[in-house]
Order: sequence, then C-alpha cells, then structure tokens
Amino acid sequence: METVLFVDDERNILNAFMRVFRMEGYNILTAGSGPEGLELAKGNRVALVVSDHRMPGMEGVEFLSKVKAVSPDTVRFMLTGYADLKAVMGAINKGEVYRYITKPWNDDELKAAVRDAVNLYRIVQENRTLHELTARQNAQLSELNRGLEAKVAEKTRKIRDNFFAFVRLFSDLMEIYDENVGGHSKRVAAMARGVVLKFGFDAADVDLIESAALLHNIGLIGVPRDIIDKDETLLDDDEKSLLRHNPVLSQDLLSSIDTLRQVGIIIRSHTERYDGTGYPDGLRKDEIHIGSKIIAVCKLYDRLRFGNRRRTLGEAIDCLNAERSKGFDPEVIDVFAGFIKDWKDDGAVQSSPAHGRFIHSVSILPISEIKPGMVLVENLVTSKGRLLVTKGTVLTVALVEKVANFHRIDPIAGGVHILRQAQDAV
Repeated sequence: METVLFVDDERNILNAFMRVFRMEGYNILTAGSGPEGLELAKGNRVALVVSDHRMPGMEGVEFLSKVKAVSPDTVRFMLTGYADLKAVMGAINKGEVYRYITKPWNDDELKAAVRDAVNLYRIVQENRTLHELTARQNAQLSELNRGLEAKVAEKTRKIRDNFFAFVRLFSDLMEIYDENVGGHSKRVAAMARGVVLKFGFDAADVDLIESAALLHNIGLIGVPRDIIDKDETLLDDDEKSLLRHNPVLSQDLLSSIDTLRQVGIIIRSHTERYDGTGYPDGLRKDEIHIGSKIIAVCKLYDRLRFGNRRRTLGEAIDCLNAERSKGFDPEVIDVFAGFIKDWKDDGAVQSSPAHGRFIHSVSILPISEIKPGMVLVENLVTSKGRLLVTKGTVLTVALVEKVANFHRIDPIAGGVHILRQAQDAV
C-alpha cells in the first residue's frame, strides 16, 4: 500500500481529501503546515505529496522543494487557485513540482492524477530495485569471472605444461634412438625459440615453432643410422629419397594428434627453399610458413657449427648469406644473425682473429651446482645406463629439474662435465 500525503492549512480541505480517497486503497497522511508535512515526509516512504500553495509560514513551492531534497523519488503536486498559476508554472519548470491541480477540483480527475503519480513512483522504485539487483549480480558475476579466469589460466598452464612434456617425450625418444639427431633437434629448437622472440611473435607462435623445431626430425626414427650419419654427397638415390621423405613422414606421424597438427604442417615445409626448388611441395617465398623458414636456417647453422667439419661463427654466417634469397628468406637470415651473436653455442668452434682464440676447458660439477645455460661436454648417463641428456646440449630450467629428479632415483656418478671457456691473447 502506497502512502499519499496531503498538506493544507485548511482542515476542511484535508477532510475533503480523506473522503475522496477513503476507498482508494492508499495510506493517507495529512498535515496542516509545511514543517509538519516535512517531518512526515522524512519519517515515511511517501509516494505522492499534494500541497496547497498558499500556506502561512512556508509556502507550497518552498515546502515541495524541501520534500524533493529529503525524498527525491516522491512525486509532488501543487494545489492552487488560478491567481497563483504563474508561480506554480515556475515551480514546475524548476522541477520542484510534477504537476498542479486547481481549486475546485474534479474528484474523478484528481483520482486519475493521483493513480498515475503513484504508478510513476512504483515504476521508479522498481527500476531502482532492479538497478541495485543488477549491480549486485554484476559484482557477483565479476567476482565469479575473476575466479573462473584464474581457473582457466591455471588449466591452460597445465595443458601447456602437459603439451610440452609430451613434446619433450618425443624429443627424448629421438635422443635415445640417436643422440646426435636428438641433440641437434634440441639445439635447433633453442635457437628457433630465440629467433621467434627476436621477431616479436606472441607466446602461442613461440610455443608452436619451438615444438616444430624439437620434432622436425621425428620422421628419421626407423631410418638406419648409417644413412643418417653418412655425408649427403655420398648418399645414393634410394638413400636420398628415404631422407627426403622425413618431412612428410614427420607430418603423418603428428597429424593424428590434434594439438600437434599445426606443428606437423610447419615441419613438412622446413625443407622448402625460398626460390621454390625445395621439397616436398616446391613452395616459395611467402608460401612457406615463417616457422619453417626459421627452422631451416637454424638447422643449417647447427650442422655447420656442430657437424663433422665444424665452422667458425663467421664462416657459418657466410654460408647462410650465400643462400640469401635462394635457400633462405633474407629477413630470417638478418634476424638470425642479430640473435646468434649473443647465443652461447660453446660446444662449437670459436675463433676471433681480432682478439685471439678461445680455449675450452672442462669443469666437473656435482648435480646440485648445474645451472641453466651450461653446456654439456659428455653425455649425461645414470648409474643404470639411462641416457638423460646428450653432449653439446645447452641446459634449460626443465632439463636441470629433470636431471635432479632422475638423480634422486637413479644416481649420476662422477659429476656433470660442463664446458668452460677462456680466451688467450694473440
């Protein structure tokens, strides 16, 4: 039941209002002055106040203005004679009064006006309640979303960790099959990651290309080792065909796994050439995935630096530049050259005519002292003969953790042989 307040200094007017609205279903309050009506407006939830304009002490416009201040949602009517219409219209224009009613009034018209005003008040209150409810629900939803986002982020992190654990498992299988192939893939992956970061790609692309680099030789599992280790110039046609089938076979092996399908596509194209003379599809320039281009450059560089006839860094870069716009994308070569100058590939040949020559020595460290960035000189093998990491591998945080975990269950005797570099003056 909504409350309607009538304010007038004449008692007979207030009685008339009581008679008109006795059966209308409202809670009726009356006051004989502005100050009395203001107190009632402060102490009650008043839907509508109807006030006479001319009252001693406090006129209706002043009274309704004060009602507006203490109860903004209350609808305000002014009861006036024709002589006061100008003042009332000014009050309406300033917002203190919603509408006016002239004396004498028509009962039916007055009932209709009051009914409309009360409905307006109800709508305002319902909207306010709805707004407050919406605000509370939005706050709860925001809190729920924050919790959900945290859970999604944690779940995504676990999926990513599991994905890379799966990729590393494949890489470890390759290393068990052939430590040279496995070590090469890991070094290529480390370099490819650095080059991709140099390009400024996002984290998803970095992970994708690094995974492709780790697995780019997975198709060689099952190929006889004597063919893998043979110099390319000594291969016969059948052996070349077998090796050339590696990118396609690698893709086929990975295509059945949804999370590795894109990885397989990158691997398939890493033997393509910028000028279109590569294989298996004869792609050229921008038809080749950027990840495939990066892996191709890193792969050749690693073979030049860690292969049978090791080249210096300068010689290796010269070989890459010789393939500029032929085998390799010039932009990739330039970004790679900017990256590799700071790359620690201590297992390869180092020389510097301007500053002397590098001499490599070996430190033997306990498991507790190995750190990411160190380079293994010897294969890391447990006491039961399990190969953990091949020589030439740059240790990562994950590899250090892996070695420590295996050491607890299958100790590594004799320490870890780490490459240490010093420089002699000319």
